[in-house]
Amino acid sequence: MVGLRKTLNRWELTYLSLGGIIGSGWLFAPLAAAAYAGPASVVAWILGGVMMMVIALSYAEISSSMPMSGGIVRYPHVTHGKIVGFVMSWIYLISAISTVAIEAVATTTYLSHYFPSLYSGGLTPLGIVLTYVLLAIFFLVNYAGVKFLGRVSHGLGWWKLLIPTLTSVLLLFEFNQGNFSTFIPKEVAGPQGLNAILFAIPSSGIIFSYLGFRQAIEYGGEGRNPQRDIPFALISSLMVSMGIFSLLQLAFIGALNWNVAGLPVGDWGGLLSSPMSDSPIISAFYEGSILTYIWVSLLTFDAIFSPAGTGIIYTGTTTRTFYASSLNGYIPENFSRVNSKGIPTLALIATVISSAIFLLPIPSWYSIVDVSTSATVLTYVMGGIDLQVFREKLPEMRRPFSLKPWKLIAPLSTVMAGLLIYWSGFSILFYIGVAMFSGMIAFSLFPRSIWLASIPLTGTLLGAYYLTVTGYQMLYFGVYLLFLVAIALTSVRFSKFEKEEKRASYWLIFMMVTILLMSYFGPFGVLQVMVFPYDVILVSLVMLAVHFVATRSSLRDVHVFRGELEQGTQEMT
Repeated sequence: MVGLRKTLNRWELTYLSLGGIIGSGWLFAPLAAAAYAGPASVVAWILGGVMMMVIALSYAEISSSMPMSGGIVRYPHVTHGKIVGFVMSWIYLISAISTVAIEAVATTTYLSHYFPSLYSGGLTPLGIVLTYVLLAIFFLVNYAGVKFLGRVSHGLGWWKLLIPTLTSVLLLFEFNQGNFSTFIPKEVAGPQGLNAILFAIPSSGIIFSYLGFRQAIEYGGEGRNPQRDIPFALISSLMVSMGIFSLLQLAFIGALNWNVAGLPVGDWGGLLSSPMSDSPIISAFYEGSILTYIWVSLLTFDAIFSPAGTGIIYTGTTTRTFYASSLNGYIPENFSRVNSKGIPTLALIATVISSAIFLLPIPSWYSIVDVSTSATVLTYVMGGIDLQVFREKLPEMRRPFSLKPWKLIAPLSTVMAGLLIYWSGFSILFYIGVAMFSGMIAFSLFPRSIWLASIPLTGTLLGAYYLTVTGYQMLYFGVYLLFLVAIALTSVRFSKFEKEEKRASYWLIFMMVTILLMSYFGPFGVLQVMVFPYDVILVSLVMLAVHFVATRSSLRDVHVFRGELEQGTQEMT
């Protein structure tokens, strides 16, 4: 059987990660971050980058020991079995599919600055058609093979680094220090004070941008020397992008012209509905010199090129997630079969079709990016947990990249992921929780009876809808949570899986219910009775407990994959 081809070198893996990071985020997130946190959004970029670095370090060690395509959904399967593995695959697929759609939408949205018929409060029918054309292009580039994709990403990588950097420098020439007169403004779109910074990190596109570091992991099984190259790609891509994004946010705040935005001075929250929202970076240049006018023309091209390039990369990422899910046994084995070019064709087709369907309900870039972010970060909870499990149960495993302070990094990574989930806000977290429980219930019961599974699934979805339209009233919310816990535990209890795999999944139910409760009462939720910093302390303590319970709940017999298993066989030691 033909396997995935190991053709990517260190720089190609690095530029795959950089290409995933520098996509639509730098074009839209500076405005959204400013709307949520005002001038303090610069701090949000730095803090968000540091948090993602901690999470990335966990994956750097794991992936150096076990490089495999679709690794983020493979590792939980190894440490905690099928139930936890499937839930992580299911949530990760939602985030990956939505990201392909987001990048395609971003390209069309920026084009609408010159072709208004493409966008009017959301994609118009013509805009949707153009976005479908982009998806077809994404498909063709990926179908050409991973070697071609790697060369494209590497060859165009310097361009994607150069344009946002030079844009930041040019914006600094229009710098207005007065825009920083109030460091944490009151007129923001989300929570106020220091909470505004925390809320902006997952909700404005900051973490969404940094999430692109995962590309080196997802393509790891196709690297020539992945044990050495993946950690380098993860860490260097995050360090470079953090510097670029922080400088860009600083320059955007300084160059912001309130007349162009059509807003009174200091009305940061109004930016999301201002005329600048469809093309923030281009709009920031409109009161500049002749040089900036020339630069706008180049930016227009890059605003189409940059997210489209990232969309191509994420199409490959989603394909490998389908591929990995198939190797794990969650979906039919046909999804893991590759063609003569080393591409899992059916997985690639499923990626494009899923993204096309996902496009239909997307009204704008801003409205969907936080859902995609929260879904991805939920899967990143496993990074620190898996790191500690492999360290404790497989101490003899070869580790080309070894974290000496792993006992600190592992739980800290879990805490960072938990805080990012919590800061997403209750309304977003509620959707992710419903999706998680729905996947767990369906996977646990479908093998036995589709009719049996349809009953709790219907109740889960109808209950979620009722809570949404009635404003998440506390009594109904409490009853619904009890219902979710009872149904999830019952579904797992009577599933066909091994007793050990069932035991390994209970912590996940506890984590989601607990974080939903804390979010409901926190400053980003409905009642808002928990205040900063006590809410952060409580969430951190809960996530520490989750970390150690999850590591203790792992499978007793944890195996290491010998090689990438690209043949579809599970050769293990």
